[in-house]
Amino acid sequence: MPRLIERLSKHDIEKVRAPGLYPDGNGLYLQVTRRGTKSWVLLYKYRKRRRKMGLGPVRLVDLAEARKRQGAAHKQLLDGVDPLALRAKRRAKATSAKTCRDAARQYIRDHEAKWKSPKHGAQWYMTLLGETREGEKTKHNYCAPLHGVPVAEVDTALVLSVLRPIWYDKPETASRLRGRIETVLGWAMVNGLRPEGMNPARWTGHLANALPEKGEVREVRHHAAPPYGELPDFMVKLKGREGLAARALQLAILTAVRTGDLIGNDREERPPMKRQHVDLAGRMWTIPKTKTNVEHRVPLSDAAVALLNHIFKAYPDDGSGIVFVGDKPGQPMSNGAMLRVRDRMVKDGLIKQGTVTTHGIARACFKSWASDETNFERDIVEACLTHVIGDKLEAAYRRSDFYGKRTRLMQAWADFVEGKTGANVISLHA
Repeated sequence: MPRLIERLSKHDIEKVRAPGLYPDGNGLYLQVTRRGTKSWVLLYKYRKRRRKMGLGPVRLVDLAEARKRQGAAHKQLLDGVDPLALRAKRRAKATSAKTCRDAARQYIRDHEAKWKSPKHGAQWYMTLLGETREGEKTKHNYCAPLHGVPVAEVDTALVLSVLRPIWYDKPETASRLRGRIETVLGWAMVNGLRPEGMNPARWTGHLANALPEKGEVREVRHHAAPPYGELPDFMVKLKGREGLAARALQLAILTAVRTGDLIGNDREERPPMKRQHVDLAGRMWTIPKTKTNVEHRVPLSDAAVALLNHIFKAYPDDGSGIVFVGDKPGQPMSNGAMLRVRDRMVKDGLIKQGTVTTHGIARACFKSWASDETNFERDIVEACLTHVIGDKLEAAYRRSDFYGKRTRLMQAWADFVEGKTGANVISLHA
């Protein structure tokens, strides 16, 4: 006959060590695993199927409580209800109440450790939760319409209510946000928080029918920039400002590059400008990967070479190789460092409020000047700005980056912003 646990004292139950099932009667067993953990289980049959239902660990559920749970399960069986299936439904209902915000936060916590940089994780917090990693509110809260909605109830209409307001004004941000929403909803499906089926944030064959491709949307936001004719005077004032951030803005203007190419957008994939990227003797700076995911060779003008020589001497390498180091050693300066230079120039009365952004004065001014004052083809100008070729067929056949012509154009641009006479009209064959 099997030993009955009810005949054993609590002390005797604690002494049980051998793995196996120890019956108490009516399907209730003490289960001991090979690792020595102990728990209560109920063995029963439902529609001729053997079922095993856990009733809790011994350290939390005593024998009396286990028998109560056993009795409740037998009553459900008498009513024709499978207690294990009923419990699963109740748990599913409870977990389905998890909001989309809860699901997003949990996904970020589960995956943050594998992301390549803190900035990458910060972007997930900002776009999905509207907050920083520390819980502080951010300027934008794009996903606010989703936050209080149970993740199981998020549908296409809700996803579009988040994307449409920013799809045309901020296509890059909106596209990345869509992908993140799709990822979170997919994670929720795998974890049983929403029913299996088509992901409402899926692009191909779904949202692609409601929104234009990201590449087909022209960003309507314009970056403030003065008329390019005022740039030589601005450059004189900028040279009078002290600090590494002022030199960064100066180089951005001379090379017409994006801010991210100077300070980095990702420490591995798109790193900040480093000394090993610069060949002063060869008058070239190589950007490993630009915003358009390609390597870009930047020809350095006389002024750019002189500026970098000054920077390398005045600001010794801290060991990281980063050219424009921020307040923390080994880290690049922040995205707002150059804008603070502009703000101090506004405060000192050197420029007017709202007339200058880094992008506007470094890139928009260059494009306007090159289009109005030179005979260089549009393709050469666009190549200097590392813009994507709109025509996919043309892009497939193009093999040149026009480096020789770009070298002459960037020298002409530097001469112009440096105020050299006769630099504002350049012939293609000069």
